[in-house]
Amino acid sequence: MQRRQYVLSAMSSDAFAEPTVVPDQRTSKATLDDLRTTRQRRRLGDTDWYEIAYRVYLFGLVGLTLVVWLSDAVDGVIGDGIDSADLLARGPSIIGLLVIAAFALGVRSGADGGPVAIEVADIRHVLLAPISRRSVMLRPVAQRLRAAAFAIGLGGAVLGQLIATEVEGSRAAWAAACGAFGAIVGVTFVATAVITHTLRVPRWFATILAALALAWQGAVAWGIWNDETTGLARVAPGNLAGRLALWGISQRPIDVIAIAIAVAMTAAALFLGGQLRLEALARRGELVSQLRFAATVQDLRTVVQLRRQLRSEMLRTRPWGQRHTPTRPAPVAMTNGRATSTSASDDWSPSASVIWRRDSRSLRRLPAARFFRIALLAAIGGVGAALTISASPLFGLLLLGALFFAGLESLEPLSQEIDRPDLTDGMPIERGWIYANHLVASAILLVFVGLIGAAVAVLVDPDIGAVAFAVAIPMVWAGAMGPVVVTVLDAPTAPSPTTLLGTPRDAETSLVPPEFAGFSTALRTLLPVLISAIGTVPVFVARFADDGASVGRSLIALVLFTTIVVLWVRRRDPWGLKLRNFFEEGRAASA
Repeated sequence: MQRRQYVLSAMSSDAFAEPTVVPDQRTSKATLDDLRTTRQRRRLGDTDWYEIAYRVYLFGLVGLTLVVWLSDAVDGVIGDGIDSADLLARGPSIIGLLVIAAFALGVRSGADGGPVAIEVADIRHVLLAPISRRSVMLRPVAQRLRAAAFAIGLGGAVLGQLIATEVEGSRAAWAAACGAFGAIVGVTFVATAVITHTLRVPRWFATILAALALAWQGAVAWGIWNDETTGLARVAPGNLAGRLALWGISQRPIDVIAIAIAVAMTAAALFLGGQLRLEALARRGELVSQLRFAATVQDLRTVVQLRRQLRSEMLRTRPWGQRHTPTRPAPVAMTNGRATSTSASDDWSPSASVIWRRDSRSLRRLPAARFFRIALLAAIGGVGAALTISASPLFGLLLLGALFFAGLESLEPLSQEIDRPDLTDGMPIERGWIYANHLVASAILLVFVGLIGAAVAVLVDPDIGAVAFAVAIPMVWAGAMGPVVVTVLDAPTAPSPTTLLGTPRDAETSLVPPEFAGFSTALRTLLPVLISAIGTVPVFVARFADDGASVGRSLIALVLFTTIVVLWVRRRDPWGLKLRNFFEEGRAASA
């Protein structure tokens, strides 16, 4: 007992206490820089910097030449009825919508744990080390700000080149003004997201704040466009930044306030970067690593699913309009006078009505954010269609993007069927028939998308009312065929040891020469978008032909095109089998 007391007293004495080591921040910062430098050197390996510089030079030269050629070839971006005075009077509030949209997206991204994503190894070994988190996160936040500012600023500079051919001002002035505006848009998104993340803003408050900002700027822009507001009613938070984009015509010193606000937000984001939550960073880092891999292998559906997970978007456990989840008893069969339960997969063949009930319930389980996003895409498509007809064909890109992504968002029933091939292959029926019937519920949802887009197009340009509602529904159906093709192509097929020409699949020989391998990869990636681009044909016909008969013929072509794609979905497997048998019989005959 005395020995135990002696040991306890000795262990509690200061002689055996370990000294507390306070790490030197300078040494830790130097160690962190050495680690990052070594890691970068190993990742790059034996990179030929001369070749990289040559590629950048070639890309810049070709890109600049293409932009200059487009600015002379394209018939402008602004309508003929708008001059410089109207642009200065009405433009800032409308252009400012882009800045407010970036603010709204940043608020939502920050509430979901964005926008910075670092690797999990950095979180476990660097952020948990005895070093200032601000010094660790300074570089990732700065890189995110720089990338967003450069990408959107470059797009703004290209757009400025196209605008310079229609209004007064030099090309250099317009490129600099629109480039600076694009940089402000990128900085606003990233800085707002970082600040929102560090302040722990809840999602519901972020949604309300984003909606109020968009509603304020949108109401002011609508009032100015229709000359219905005066005085303070014309003031909105994005007007100064929108006026900065028009410095190619005239410059105002007060517009520098927009640049000062962007610089202040950047400084705040860099200062608060060390307060980003580790849990959110770890979750986002894992998802972003999977997202990059999916993008590398060109898996578009996986990219979309991971983007939804980044937004913490989950399906509802209970469909909209259903008060309780019904319990369905298992089927009962009589065997020798006794009731025995049977499995749902035993001798069960789905009917069109069963698939319709399942798909309608699947669509009613979509969250409110998905429905809002689909409606927003419909509105963007309506604006793009109206401006394509009345202003510039370049707005057809806006229409194409809206059609493609609206189709992706509406194919939830088909995507769920593709994700469970074991259940589909276990049914005694062709899966092509099942896939084709899954398109019915999505087609009905796209009807409302087309009606929303047509209504918005009429609000933008009332002169196209009849054309808008006539072409809206066939357009959204044809525009969704690109996502349908890319979704059905993800369905697993029976593996074959040889290609159609009989060569082993693991052989290094290929039909495509090495010089065209990159081109074939790009074509395979852009194929769904090119298919969806067929849905925009009636809008361009209405712009250039301005003839009701021509628009009607284009609608007939869209109906035929949609029918062909649906028939391909229905008969894809038998057609593929017949094609393979045809090649095998040809090789057997030649042998």
